[in-house]
Amino acid sequence: MQRNYRGAVFFDLDGTLLNAESQVDETVANAVHQLEENNYLPVICTGRSPIEIEAATSATGIDTYVTLNGAFVQSQDKIIYHNDIKPELIKDIMGKAHKSGDALFMHTPDRTFLSGKTPFIKEFFQKLRLDIPEIDPDFYQKDDIQMFVILTDSDGSSYQEQYPELQFYNTGYHSLDTVAKGVSKMSGIKEVLKAFDLTDKPVYAFGDGTNDLPMIQFADYSVAMGNGIDAVKEAATYITTENVNGGIVNGLKHFNLI
Repeated sequence: MQRNYRGAVFFDLDGTLLNAESQVDETVANAVHQLEENNYLPVICTGRSPIEIEAATSATGIDTYVTLNGAFVQSQDKIIYHNDIKPELIKDIMGKAHKSGDALFMHTPDRTFLSGKTPFIKEFFQKLRLDIPEIDPDFYQKDDIQMFVILTDSDGSSYQEQYPELQFYNTGYHSLDTVAKGVSKMSGIKEVLKAFDLTDKPVYAFGDGTNDLPMIQFADYSVAMGNGIDAVKEAATYITTENVNGGIVNGLKHFNLI
């Protein structure tokens, strides 16, 4: 794992490294390969689970990733870090969700299940280009859960008020990404930097959404996608073009990384 990298570059996926069809454009894949040839460590940094990022890893060759919004970090076959949510907490919040007509989309690194149905399921999974998982409300009793997504039309404020021991990210698509308090893409990035002995090297980050804010604010040099939310653009070092309009390539070139 140790290598004398010149720095590390962290990429969000949806709205950032991926195009509108949740694939990696050839120009973007080539740019990532060039980045690594220039001795920078490319890292995927996403709210998705490891089993949902194959389109990105196969096209780019990236084999280090911060997934589940920082709750699970892996490089090649080595698990660097994970943070599990307590089962009794999942049970309690699932009860509240079901009473509100919401459902939980539960994640481990290699399996996902729904706790029930909501009107938003079809739209949510279509936008992410994912198959709808099976329903198993007892899944949290059978495996460790690092993150779940609450499928809802609420803004998440009532959940955050009632469960201060959890962190909620309103990521759109009627969804609230939920992890243990203190877990974020930033905390996941810190685990990668420690593992690769890169704490004294420059950190670059590309993102567009709410859950990207912690890493955008943490990075030495941060890039907001042209399609990103205002808060990310305000916090970023540089605003590039949209993800479907050369945003990744232009951002990497701006900092002379490729």
